[in-house]
Order: sequence, then C-alpha cells, then structure tokens
Amino acid sequence: MYTIGQIANILGISRDKLRYYEEKGILIPAQNKDNNYRQYDLKDIDTVLAIEFYRSLDLEFKNIKKLHKKSNIKDIECVLNDKYNQVIEEIERLNTIVNRIEKAKKGCDDIKKCLNKFIIKPMAPIEILGEISNSRAYNEFDVIHKNRNNDVAIIKSLKRYIKFNDEQIESSKMFVTKDIDSGNIEKSNNILEYEKCLYTIVEDDAATEGIMQKTYEQSLEWIHNNNYKYEGIAILSMLLIEFHEGRAKSYLEVYIPIK
Repeated sequence: MYTIGQIANILGISRDKLRYYEEKGILIPAQNKDNNYRQYDLKDIDTVLAIEFYRSLDLEFKNIKKLHKKSNIKDIECVLNDKYNQVIEEIERLNTIVNRIEKAKKGCDDIKKCLNKFIIKPMAPIEILGEISNSRAYNEFDVIHKNRNNDVAIIKSLKRYIKFNDEQIESSKMFVTKDIDSGNIEKSNNILEYEKCLYTIVEDDAATEGIMQKTYEQSLEWIHNNNYKYEGIAILSMLLIEFHEGRAKSYLEVYIPIK
C-alpha cells in the first residue's frame, strides 16, 4: 500500500490533483481505520494513469467516470468520436477568429497607409442579403438578425450603398451583406464585386460632420484629375472602431468603382 505522498512522487502529480480525482468520484482509495489516512494500491495507480491518459485527450470527467465504471472498445470509440467532432468544430471556430483577427490587424496597417489617401484596388465580392434604411434604424434590425450569421458582428455585416452624380449625393441605403470567397461566386444580381475601385479610408465620428460630403467632393476631384470615369456608386463599410473618452470613432473603407 502507498500513501498519498508516495503516489504523488511516483506519478509526478500533486496531492491536490489526486484529491480532485477523488472529488470526481473516479479515484476511491481505501482509508486506514487507525488514522484515516488514504491508502493506495496498484489498482489505484492504474486508475490514475488511465485518468491522466484520458485527460490528455481532453475528455470530460463525466465521460472518464463512465468509461472507468465499465467500458469496451465500442464505448471508447463512441466517446472519442464525440470528442473528435467537438474538437474539429472548435478548431473551425478558432480558425474563423484567427482570420478575423488577421483582417483586423491588416485594417490597422491599411489605416496607417490609406487614411485620407487615394489608391486603386479591387473590392472583394459581397452578397446582399437584405436592406435597412440606415445603421440607426433599430426598429429594422430584425432584417439583420434574419439574414446574418449570428457569430458575425452586426457592424461588419452592414455596407452603406451611396449613389451620386457630378452635382450631389443622390441617395444612401444600408445593405446587410456577407463576404464571399472569390472562387465560389454564383451568378446573381445580389453579388457586388468590382475589379477597379478608388479606395480610401476616412474617420467617422460626431466631431467630423459632413465627412461624406467632403469625401464625395475629394473623390470626384481625384477621379477627374486622373482621367477616370465613375459608375456613380460608392460602397462604405466599417473597418475598425476606437474610443476616446467613451466616444466611439469608426474608420470607414470607401470603395468607388471606376473605369
């Protein structure tokens, strides 16, 4: 028989972990009747080794306890398949988050390079899923909830669609959208994609009144001075948000298709 200290030394784990395995109802050592000390035998060592093995697979204690009571290869395979599927789903979720973080980091670089500056670049395809009048039309947000994936931030699913001419901004509306892989585009009137756009990034907060009018005027001037023609539309989307004294300021991407 072994004491808890001896078992801890033999297996290289803490006494607290051994007690925790007891609390979970998997490890049940005998107790010395004279002093109430725990006593461990070879069966207990095998149990701890089995627990450590299954914990290395990140199995929950309820499943380890289930397997410990009675199990065969079929039982083990069933538990492992369930765990495998959970892990794959989690990997996919984390990969999605990694991609979003990479895009947000790229957004930081783009802001430093393109804030209030003009370059030519394509606009990646997006699919229009719905429409609301503006981003503050909260009574219309059910349209957003019905059409977007729940794990996509509301502000990242919205794109402002502006029509303009040489004289003025004619109209503005808000589309509910989703990004599309360029390799999986099906022909549809609901897809927006442009190979060549005038691109810039602008700041948008309460202190920058008339930012759209100013951007419109500067964009028209650049287009005319560089001998391009415009299609009369602009697509705006939120790139990043920062805060100053509790007030939010957005950085907006502006795409203006040109030819």
